Amino acid sequence: MRKQTKVVAVASAAALLAIGASMTSFAATGWVEEDGTWYFYDKDGNRVEDTWKKSGDNWYWLDSEEGGAMAMDKLVEDDDDLYYVDSNGVMVRNTWVKIVNEEQDDDEDPAEYIYYYMQSNGKAYKTGNSNDNTKFKTIDGKRYAFDGDGKMLYGWVNGQSERISDEDGWAETNEDVYYLGNWDDGAMKTGWQKINVYDDGEDENMDYWFYFKSNGKRFYNDESTENNVKDKKINGKKYGFDSRGVMVYEWMIASGASSSSATVSNWQYFNNPEDGARVTKGWFRVVAPNEDNTFNSETYSGTFATEHADDESEKWYYADGNGELYEGAIKKIKGKYYGFRPASDSEKGAAMLNGLCLLTVEGDEIKDVIEEDMDADTLNDIIDEDGDFDRNSGEKYGRITENTTLYYFGNDEVGDGSMRTGAATINLDSDSYSFLFSKSGGAERKGRGLTGIDDEKYIYKYGMRIKADSDDKYRVVAVIPGVYVDENGDPVTDKDGNVQYGGVDTSSKGVTVRKLDSSALRELAVELGTNKNGDTVNGVVNVDEDKKEVKTTWGSDFYLVNTAGSISKKKTAAKDGADWYFYVNSDKEIVMYLNNKTYKGDKDHDMEYDLDNWDKVK
Repeated sequence: MRKQTKVVAVASAAALLAIGASMTSFAATGWVEEDGTWYFYDKDGNRVEDTWKKSGDNWYWLDSEEGGAMAMDKLVEDDDDLYYVDSNGVMVRNTWVKIVNEEQDDDEDPAEYIYYYMQSNGKAYKTGNSNDNTKFKTIDGKRYAFDGDGKMLYGWVNGQSERISDEDGWAETNEDVYYLGNWDDGAMKTGWQKINVYDDGEDENMDYWFYFKSNGKRFYNDESTENNVKDKKINGKKYGFDSRGVMVYEWMIASGASSSSATVSNWQYFNNPEDGARVTKGWFRVVAPNEDNTFNSETYSGTFATEHADDESEKWYYADGNGELYEGAIKKIKGKYYGFRPASDSEKGAAMLNGLCLLTVEGDEIKDVIEEDMDADTLNDIIDEDGDFDRNSGEKYGRITENTTLYYFGNDEVGDGSMRTGAATINLDSDSYSFLFSKSGGAERKGRGLTGIDDEKYIYKYGMRIKADSDDKYRVVAVIPGVYVDENGDPVTDKDGNVQYGGVDTSSKGVTVRKLDSSALRELAVELGTNKNGDTVNGVVNVDEDKKEVKTTWGSDFYLVNTAGSISKKKTAAKDGADWYFYVNSDKEIVMYLNNKTYKGDKDHDMEYDLDNWDKVK
């Protein structure tokens, strides 16, 4: 115990000489030394007992328990007051006194010594009776409390000047609860204090942080809420405290929330046990709440992200200024956009999205996360409408709607995770893919994988550029027109209110892009005749049976793309991987798909159909 005064005052040599001089001068009246012990006699020659006598500047006690001998080195009770005389018999004043605690008990009272403070009049400072409110006395700049017997209080103290000695008594709900340090300290604590206490719920001693107000009272949740959490702003940060005054940490069911912990909005995050500041308006990467990282495990009954909690995978979360987690939305944070799983996703809810994702988004609200951080096989299944893809099955890819498309949130789960916009090259399983994501609009438009034709050069589906495989060399792609939309994504209508169709560019909605298998096209081929070399020519063309000539193109919905994804224009005999030949006119329209690039007949071997001037067909 660090005190600025000596524990026991020591009488000076001058004082002792003064006593001797006084005793000698009074002879049998006054102070008399007998066999080394001092007594005081009155004028009738009787020893004076149980009273104070002064000599010089000092007071001395004549002890009846010792036959009137001057008391030394002991506590003195005089009526309701308590004093202490040192080894020279001098009443000590303005100092601390410590006495061996003869009733020391490791459980109830572990103090080796009892401390008293003797005031300027020599009396030990007391608070009064045990029903009085706890009062504090400032000594050497620190504040101390004492009980009705003058004993310095320590440890946990209630509002009636009583030590809380039960091992779990500190947890009692009481507005006036103080902490005064160990038995050799006793000074009132304010501000943050880390205290080792026995937690009955944990059945062991725990180190917990507490916060004590400037008047020494413990801050705790005094509100009647089911989960017993109350926030307090300290040095610009928010902290949560339960009904015991313990600072909560990590995941905590929010104050006033129902005990159902499967809802994202019922949770708040308060950092680790050594920090505890509630995360408000910021990122944090942790494991979703479970019994191991939830402070109030007694009220824990599940989590909003069962899969992430079970496999203990750390995910990024973001809390707003109220400590509520972002969920089911695309949000702009410090100039970048991020996606968060919806609360309805009970397995992975509220986690930041990562990688290439197939999402259904309405406005800035993420309605459905169909795929996240997908691999090449999954991407190809979605684009080719193969594998698990089935619009009508109600399963997985069957959840695709006109508001479904791909988004890309980077490929570093630990790092950035922000949305990518514009042209992007994405590597999946060592394969490289080209994408185009919207750069315009806010969260409701930005980052959407575009579907349709961009700048009359490339065709995109959900943002991925459609290319022919290296083995195929060329690929036919159908682009079905959609509805023109404005900058808000709303359909464009004419003056009569009719929705305008026909858009095949990036400003349209509902555009359908489908890759066609060339082998299926070849199955549609018919015999067209014999060429001048005598070879039979088979092909897929639209012919006029009456005129025996090419009548028109396949239609404006079909395009031919190469391995770079470029839309072919004015191509003659573009040979594919099956050694068949495509013919594309100057308007990028596919006219013919033949098994032979020599399609002209002669006078002996006429073609059944006239394929001359194919590039002039309209």
